[in-house]
Amino acid sequence: MSDLISTLYGGVEFDGFTLKIGELKEGRIMGHRYASLYVVSKEHKSFLMVLGIYEGKPPYYLPWIEWFSIDPSALADKFFGSEVEKDLLELCASKLPEGGKLFVEYSEDEETGKELNFGVPPPVTRMGFLMLYRGFTWFKDWYFPEGFNEGGQKLQGERPLDRERRDVHMEDIRRELVNFIDANDDIPEEILKRCEVILTDKP
Repeated sequence: MSDLISTLYGGVEFDGFTLKIGELKEGRIMGHRYASLYVVSKEHKSFLMVLGIYEGKPPYYLPWIEWFSIDPSALADKFFGSEVEKDLLELCASKLPEGGKLFVEYSEDEETGKELNFGVPPPVTRMGFLMLYRGFTWFKDWYFPEGFNEGGQKLQGERPLDRERRDVHMEDIRRELVNFIDANDDIPEEILKRCEVILTDKP
């Protein structure tokens, strides 16, 4: 996970600005750190989010990354669905090993929050779909965090430990989607499209 921190300390370049770590603090436990991520341009520096990064202690505790305190105004309220979001997600996913976890707070992500509240299966929500196609195949919606340390509502995605478990996860997802479609007559078109992609493809 140190290479993720090094990459973001150096900065990831986009058109007209750089995404980079501004502050790095020690977390609650050994191997856990908080990285404040900023959008930096010639004109300004705006806070985007905090990354919680845990190195893990394999094989007992595997690494995880958390996105929280997201402030979409750092990108003029255009962070969700942007190339910045997708590239950051890609970067984080590439640094997590098999069994690694990603937690994404969705309190500011109106689309994902509404979909989860309406009972849409996590893999076909806006954020869940992005995570699925970056290698996360097991999901949990932390809609009611268990205590103060868990923070706000978040979507958890986990990378499978091996190909066999990945196949099991995908079969579980497809079964859930078939049941979801059969039980609902008014599924929004965008969610139906995501269902169809997963049911006919092998991400």
